[in-house]
Amino acid sequence: MRKLGCESSELRAVESLLLEKFRSEPFHNLNLLYDRPRQSGLKGGTCSDKTLSFLSAAKQAGFDVALHTGFIGGEEIHRLARVSIGGRVFFADVGNGWPALRLYPADKEIRFRCFGMGFRTEIADSRVKVFHERVGKESLQLEINVRGRPEDEIKAEIARRFSSGITYPFNNSLRFSLVIGERFLFLRGDQLEIYSDQGMQVVQGIEEPDVPEVILRHFGFDVGPLIAGSSTIP
Repeated sequence: MRKLGCESSELRAVESLLLEKFRSEPFHNLNLLYDRPRQSGLKGGTCSDKTLSFLSAAKQAGFDVALHTGFIGGEEIHRLARVSIGGRVFFADVGNGWPALRLYPADKEIRFRCFGMGFRTEIADSRVKVFHERVGKESLQLEINVRGRPEDEIKAEIARRFSSGITYPFNNSLRFSLVIGERFLFLRGDQLEIYSDQGMQVVQGIEEPDVPEVILRHFGFDVGPLIAGSSTIP
């Protein structure tokens, strides 16, 4: 049997990798908005892109991880990673647009706070429900069926995710988020939201021509070549 200290050490190592991914690979839907999924070379992406990147790094580091799915609004359209540590199962929601910085155990309810936001889980009937609270309002963010599905099925769904007619919450509105220092930044539509333990700030009225400059200045990514000559953001 694996010792508790070894399990805790491995859990911390996986969560350290999770944080590194939230710091280095933004959640964004630019490839979807501009219909250039293989041309941009931009790090990160939607939940599928970020989860696959995390899985690759986690496997290379020797962790026991696999593809998993989650439900948003009752639809099984979210991708995350299942992590096995010391005989226990956890879920890494690295593809979340919000900073889900802790692993969610399949066998124990947890709660945590970061950047002025709260996350907590409820477990019942082999399902983990994840709740997210920000600016004083809590909502059900995600449901995870603890029972997994074959990876081949999930990979096939990922391959056709942009051509299957599925409507995602971000289909027609800009999304770009990243953990930067002690803050979490989220560009949503025409406003930039900045979260920290000290509170939240909002920069409103960001016009489409300003998007490349805003992303470069606040996030450090040059997206100009990706969206140059296009005008698809509502």
